[in-house]
Amino acid sequence: MLALERTYSLVYKNILRAINPLKKRIIKTECIVHQAINNQSLHILRNDGYFDVYNLMSTHIDEINDGVVWADQDLKSSNHFYSPKTKRGLYGNSNAKNECESYYNRALNEFVLGDINQAMFYLGAACHLVQDVTIPQHANVKLLKNHRSFENWIIKMYRRFHKFKAYSKGIYLNSIGQYIELNSRKAIKAHEKYSHIQNEHLRFYKITSIVLVMAQKTTAGVMVKFYYDMQRLKAIMMVKMQKNR
Repeated sequence: MLALERTYSLVYKNILRAINPLKKRIIKTECIVHQAINNQSLHILRNDGYFDVYNLMSTHIDEINDGVVWADQDLKSSNHFYSPKTKRGLYGNSNAKNECESYYNRALNEFVLGDINQAMFYLGAACHLVQDVTIPQHANVKLLKNHRSFENWIIKMYRRFHKFKAYSKGIYLNSIGQYIELNSRKAIKAHEKYSHIQNEHLRFYKITSIVLVMAQKTTAGVMVKFYYDMQRLKAIMMVKMQKNR
């Protein structure tokens, strides 16, 4: 990271520290939406026939939801941006793709160490990033001036979450990075598709009808991927144990 970038990052984080007490109060409300996405993803898993995945994730949904809340605490949210065009986040910070892959790998490592609760906690943190980049402002920093207004609108619409629920047809990809790439591209396309609508409420409604469904379907996909990655690791560990006998 260049010296100028490091300086910018330091100044930015000092500003975040100053507003952090207020932000903590906001986070509690925002993460209700993230938790709702996780909970609805369980229905997708069941309806898509992933019963083993559904049973495991349902058992540990509290740990997953704890992780999804933790991911937004302190100064971590400055790393929750990713441009599919530049492959970067906010100037002077890490990006959502790097952070998501890091949390996901930490989750797998915790599983190998035998701590399934911590594994699910970090899986929840990874899911948070996958969900965040469905917000157009997280995928295109040029739109940041509308960031808070759009997220506030989604929070206000939480009681009408049923209108945006997905029930099946999860999105199942091969790598965690692909989820970040896909969601960030879809978020930008959704914004471009409806940016001409002058009525803010209608514009946000149209965008949300796309991106919130994407968030649920890709979260289900991440859960499936994690389950089968655990099964592969379990098989490898069993082979190693047999060789060591």
